[in-house]
This record gives sequence, C-alpha cells and structure tokens, in this order.
Amino acid sequence: MKKSETLTILTGLLLCCSCASLTKSQLKEVNEFSQLTKSFSCYPQKVFTTLNDVRTREQFFMAGIIRDPKKHQQSVLKIDTFRKTGARLDEEAGLAFQIINDYAQKLVCLTANVYSLNLDTAAIPLGTNLDNLIGKYNAIVPQHAVPTGVGALFGELVSFGGDLYIHDRQAKGTKEFVTRGDTLIGAMAVTLEGFLSGNDNSLMHSIARERENVNNNYLEFLKHNDEEIRITYQADTVYGKNKWRKKDSLAKKDITITGQLYAWRSTGIGADSLYINLLDNLDADELLRQQCLDAVKCLRRAHHKLMEDLQQKKTLKEIYAELQDYGKSIGQMNSTLKTIK
Repeated sequence: MKKSETLTILTGLLLCCSCASLTKSQLKEVNEFSQLTKSFSCYPQKVFTTLNDVRTREQFFMAGIIRDPKKHQQSVLKIDTFRKTGARLDEEAGLAFQIINDYAQKLVCLTANVYSLNLDTAAIPLGTNLDNLIGKYNAIVPQHAVPTGVGALFGELVSFGGDLYIHDRQAKGTKEFVTRGDTLIGAMAVTLEGFLSGNDNSLMHSIARERENVNNNYLEFLKHNDEEIRITYQADTVYGKNKWRKKDSLAKKDITITGQLYAWRSTGIGADSLYINLLDNLDADELLRQQCLDAVKCLRRAHHKLMEDLQQKKTLKEIYAELQDYGKSIGQMNSTLKTIK
C-alpha cells in the first residue's frame, strides 16, 4: 500500500473518531453529574430512617404509663426489638435506590480522567450486580419492568485490553451507556416519586400519621403521670414521753393538728424535651421529603437532557440550568439532613 493511501485511511479514521468523540469538558460534566447522583439515595433513605427513629422513641410515652414493673420492662424490651428489626424500607423503593447508586458509580468509572485497567477484572461482576438488581426489580413490579443488560454493557465497555484510542472508546461508551440508562433512570424516578408522595403508604402520609401518634401518645402519657397527690396527716406537739406537752389552756387537752398535704407529681423535663425533639425531627423530615421529591424530578430532567445533548454533540452549556437545579437540590437536602438529631 502506498504511503499516501495509508495516510488517507488514517486521516479518515481520525475524522470518524473525532466525530464520534465527546470533548474532555463534556466528559467532565457527565462525571460531575454522576458524582452527585451516586450519593443521591442517602437522602430519601434518611427520610425513612428518621421516621423509623421517631416511631421507636414515641413508644416510650406509652411505656411510661405502665406502673407494673414487670409489664413496664416487657414494654421497653418490645421497643428495643422494634428499634432493631422495625419497619423495613419498601422493597421496590429500596431496589430503586440501589440501582440508581450502582448506575451512577459505573458512570463515574466511565468518565474518570484516568482509566484504570484494574477495572477490567472487576467489570463482569460489577455489571452482573446491576443486572441482578434490575432483575429483582422487574420481578416485584412486572408492570413497570425495565430493560436489562445495562450492567453487561458496562462490563463490555471497560473490558477492552490496552489503551489505544482510549478517549474515543471512553466517549462512545459514555454516550451509549447514558442512552441505555435513560429509560432506567426514568423508571426509578417514577418509583421514588410514588414512594415519597404517592399512595397511602407513601412517606408523606406516614409522616402525617406519625405526627398524630406523637401528639396523642404524649397527651396520654401526661394524663397518667401529671396528677395531684393528696396525703392526710396528723401532728401534735408531743416531743417525747417525758418531755413537755403543750395543752389547750381551756380544755387542758393535747393539741392535735390535722389536715391534707398537697403535692404535684410532674413528668419532669425529660418527657417534654423528647416530645419537642420528636416534633422537630418530623418537621425536618417532612422538609427533607419535599426536597427529595424535587431532587428526583431534577435528576430525571437532567439525565434526559444530558442524553439528548450527548447524542446531538452539543456543548453541555445547553443543560447548565438542569445541572444547576440538580446540584442545588442536593445541597438543600444536605443542609436539612444536618438539622435532624
């Protein structure tokens, strides 16, 4: 083959590669999006765990009205059992969290600045894990089944030996993975929206019901523990058998004083402090729930816009607003998380 022909072929290949490739700035933007997303699910999960904690601690109000020592102990032990094994995260929502996390972690790997060939050996099990999660999700909600194979695609994309044209492979792989993943992210977002604010078992209704429970159980606790104590007593002026006894000057009798002692048994500040703390945590939990709902919607919009712009090879300035809203929503959730005690 002539040198000129070889040069022409190489030039054509480079042009094809450049047409298919994403710029480094685009890969960086996708990486930043995936970095935000891989920690996303900790916030909706915190809404659930905070609610579970409130459910556990408000039970101490009802335990506090039991006077019998043995029964009181049994009640406290039941609370401890509930604390350890209590309400479980909805299985569908739990799988959605895991799928989003796993997907985001793989997107981080695909768009990293430095590609590690160590990924080659881990690619197959990592991909299988994501597909297994999707398979479990589809088994639970077959009516909302999503395509499998996204994990296998990741394994294929990172399992290519050598580092020739690595940027081009990285760019093509990112576009393909994001395109295949958009349906997945959309479906998981719908699941989480329902979990946060959908039917009667959603977190929105659960938080409202728990607020009623806290108020009712605290009032019941007060009814049984804040009460007036009346004690009848007698006293006279006799100080001892051989000591002087004061007598009435007219009747010449010992003076006896009778009456009632009034006292107020209070619950103390412990129960009151617990009550206020539980209400504060429910307020923060409800705010976090609303922020999570907004963030889920931002996640869905940002990922879909990301896919569209990568396919059309636009600069990611086109999705700046979506990414900014998504990043802002993550920041707000993080701030609220810190107020829960």
